[in-house]
Amino acid sequence: MTVKLALVELKRIFKRKMSLITIIITPVLVVLISLFFMQGYNLQSMKLGIYNEDNSIWSSLVMRFIGTILRQENIVKVGEDYEDLLKEGKLNAVIIIPKGFAAELYAKRPTRMVFIPSPVDLHLAAAIYNVLDSVLEDFQGSAFFDPKVLRYIFTSSDYPVPRLALKDSSLRFSDLVSPFIIFFTGILITVSLACVSTFLDREKNLHEMFLVYNLSWWEYALGKIVAYTILGVSVSLAAYVLTRLLTESSMSFVLVFLLVALNSLLHTSVGFIVSAVSSDKSLANILGVSVIGISLFSSGFAIPISNLPEYLKRIAMATPVFKTMYTLRLYQLERAVDIHSIFYVGVWTAVFLALSIFSGRLVIRRG
Repeated sequence: MTVKLALVELKRIFKRKMSLITIIITPVLVVLISLFFMQGYNLQSMKLGIYNEDNSIWSSLVMRFIGTILRQENIVKVGEDYEDLLKEGKLNAVIIIPKGFAAELYAKRPTRMVFIPSPVDLHLAAAIYNVLDSVLEDFQGSAFFDPKVLRYIFTSSDYPVPRLALKDSSLRFSDLVSPFIIFFTGILITVSLACVSTFLDREKNLHEMFLVYNLSWWEYALGKIVAYTILGVSVSLAAYVLTRLLTESSMSFVLVFLLVALNSLLHTSVGFIVSAVSSDKSLANILGVSVIGISLFSSGFAIPISNLPEYLKRIAMATPVFKTMYTLRLYQLERAVDIHSIFYVGVWTAVFLALSIFSGRLVIRRG
């Protein structure tokens, strides 16, 4: 009975022209708008770590040069534990000055400083990267990076300027916005449709029919949840395909599918709870928008997590939305699967699923 109800619900959704248009257009709009804004983030506040493996006077000079561009108080000298600082969001990015850096400058060979962004506040890392890369490009052809510049101020030089490169040279920052696009697309669809799902039944007096056919409250709730979860997974995977085509980002399909399924099931459950407990459609819409807004801000895309007060930062980083996006972004950067975060999201999904099924009793009442 649950499967039949889910299929009926899906047919009802696709019969409504506006719902169908929304489902088709949403992935495209979210992908294009997110990629557009990802290119336009300004450097508001940041913390950049520099790991100097070369330890030469010339690499120290480069560190001071970076400090003059991004303000010295925002630059931190770090050690081998920089990866933990990146994962915790205490640093927005780290630049590694590799061994042999000075020797490459002396030999007039192109030099590279490795740039590693934090998976917490990707937009700030992107801003840092774009600013530094642009400034370094402007210094090409100048004498600033001639190792002899400290001894001979006036010199003619064609020493190549150091450039920044991501740790994974195949990645671009536009690729790393993919987690937000994929998951937020599913959140928009599942919450916005599920939060008013029971009101559509009430408007057409379908509750009376469900009672006549002796449909149980848990079958009703589960049928709705299955239908909207399938819908959420579908639009998220559509967004995944679009990002693969537009950004050429490399992501594990198995990991993406698992996280997409958890994300869609979680937010469908939340949307159904909102629909079940709301006294009218307007209240359900307001609560649905609030859920979407909370998801947007806790993802770190709208406001950098590191800019929040410490207690809000802890709350945001503990939300299932943040953990879901963080897991996929961490995989993109390090090819590491964060089992702890997946389990964490799974537990929250199970809790909200149980609550949403139980909330079906508020809709299907007998006597």
